[in-house]
Amino acid sequence: MTFQERYASESTWHGKVTVMEIYHLAMCMRVKGWTISLTAEEFGVSIGLVSENLRLAQSIHSDPKILKCESRQEALKKWRK
Repeated sequence: MTFQERYASESTWHGKVTVMEIYHLAMCMRVKGWTISLTAEEFGVSIGLVSENLRLAQSIHSDPKILKCESRQEALKKWRK
């Protein structure tokens, strides 16, 4: 299963965030000059969504309680505070 397939099959917002973060970080290590734009292309999503997902992932690392948020919108509200 590819990262893109795994991302598509995830049913939770935090699952999608985690899959995209792992892929992006792995590609940054493998390919010099890897960017958010390239990750967005690979997943067929906007640069803004990738950026937001990476910020949410960082929030999860900083405050694991964010994982208890039932929705992405709720997590974004907590992140923005």
